[in-house]
Amino acid sequence: MQYRLLKPELGHRLPTVNSTNDWIRNPEIPFGSWVIAEEQTAGKGRGSNVWQSLGEDPLIFSGKIRLSAAEISLPLVSIFISSALLKTIFLFFPERVNDTTIKWPNDIYKNEKKVAGILVQSEFINGVYDVVIGIGLNFFGKQIPDPLQDKASFLCDTFLSEGELERFANQLVVEINQAIITLLDPGQVLKDLVWIEEHSLLKNKVIETEWEERMVRGRVLGIDELGFLLIMTETGQKIELMDTSPKFRII
Repeated sequence: MQYRLLKPELGHRLPTVNSTNDWIRNPEIPFGSWVIAEEQTAGKGRGSNVWQSLGEDPLIFSGKIRLSAAEISLPLVSIFISSALLKTIFLFFPERVNDTTIKWPNDIYKNEKKVAGILVQSEFINGVYDVVIGIGLNFFGKQIPDPLQDKASFLCDTFLSEGELERFANQLVVEINQAIITLLDPGQVLKDLVWIEEHSLLKNKVIETEWEERMVRGRVLGIDELGFLLIMTETGQKIELMDTSPKFRII
């Protein structure tokens, strides 16, 4: 099967769009395409959530790729896309290395507040995954809406320089492709998971979440080779989480 990764020459820039994920899902847009928008009026989050772009020059990005279902774990795709974004952040803003982390499975946090979210949507057809990758990153702004004051922040302390958004997006395409290539090598996956865990907001944290229709509390052990979060509960039971529940919280 031929993989379809992102192609630098298939980038688009739009002034405004309802949702970059919806725009790129159009069958007329070929695999390998990616897009950034200056404005998004109906950004999507996981489930029924929405993504709200904040500040000046936010990154509003979507890409469309095709993967073999037999060789790829979708939970791993999500966490590895998060790592691709974090690696791009560290490349452009090395001062963020000590305060910016991945919150499993697909958010980027600066200290204790969210600065970026990733939404991976997939469709299974004849043994392949058609995957749309949506990324929103709030670079810099002067004001955060009151309802988000305790939850959201900005990555940077100043405005982006001219052309920096485009350079960031182009490098992100490179890092996303490298992340997908890494997923095809089990040995390299384990090495990258070590890097991800070193830059994890949940590293050694105690969390509480809903699991099998009951609330459990436990310490985070790490992320397994399928992308599941490993928890050791208060009762000594080891459990695997595929995703967060609405009641997931750090103690």
